[in-house]
Amino acid sequence: MTHWGELVSRSFLATSLAVAFVVWPLAGAAQTPIAPTGAITGIVRDSAGLRLGQVAIGIVGDPGQRAASNDSGTYHIAAISAGATRLFARRVGYAPETLSVVVIAGELTRADFAMRASAQILPEALVEADPTRGKMGAFNRRKSRGVGAFVTRADIEKRQPGSISELLRYLPGVGVTQKMAGEPQPIHMERSVRSSMQASCVVQIYVDGHPYPNGNVDDFNPGHIEGVEVYRSASEIPADFRTRDATCGLIALWTRDPDAARRKP
Repeated sequence: MTHWGELVSRSFLATSLAVAFVVWPLAGAAQTPIAPTGAITGIVRDSAGLRLGQVAIGIVGDPGQRAASNDSGTYHIAAISAGATRLFARRVGYAPETLSVVVIAGELTRADFAMRASAQILPEALVEADPTRGKMGAFNRRKSRGVGAFVTRADIEKRQPGSISELLRYLPGVGVTQKMAGEPQPIHMERSVRSSMQASCVVQIYVDGHPYPNGNVDDFNPGHIEGVEVYRSASEIPADFRTRDATCGLIALWTRDPDAARRKP
């Protein structure tokens, strides 16, 4: 009898240990707390009450919680930790908005946004002016043909000449008659003088595309000049300036100061 009782006792003990071994891990797992969460939903509208799509919605400080409103302006963010949180809303063309929300565990919290249109400051873009347009457009087009000699504003600033005649003195085929200091220095073209055999051959002067008769290039300060075209013979003169009197060469000045074109010698 005692032997049978011992067997029953041992069997009961083994069964109890097995049950305890199975139950203990389960009981331990049940003790790990799960953070309570809730969800947020809402509608995004503009200042006129119209619904806005493609608005980025998110939790401030949590890059993993993001959503976007659909075409009806509705958005939804799930699995948000319960408690106070802060939402943001952003869309190009609208000022960013934020909302403070209290998320309740197991519940759906409503948070609507009203966004105001805002002018966007775009990054500066480098826009190059078309050199063939504007006041200097014809100058640049003729310069690109490679006929004649051209002096640009950059050339003037580099040389810093005291007068236009001093500037032109550096151009091949251009002669400057030396006069008293302070007096206008007459310009002549070496090639035209030799071909015409006329020492008195007169070089035509144009200012801003118009004839400047009886004038002199030194009537203008180099600081007021944007560019200079020099044609050393009748064969170089383009159709824009060609006349029966322009046989000994031509100089075309382009001013920076619009009033300078109206000055007379």
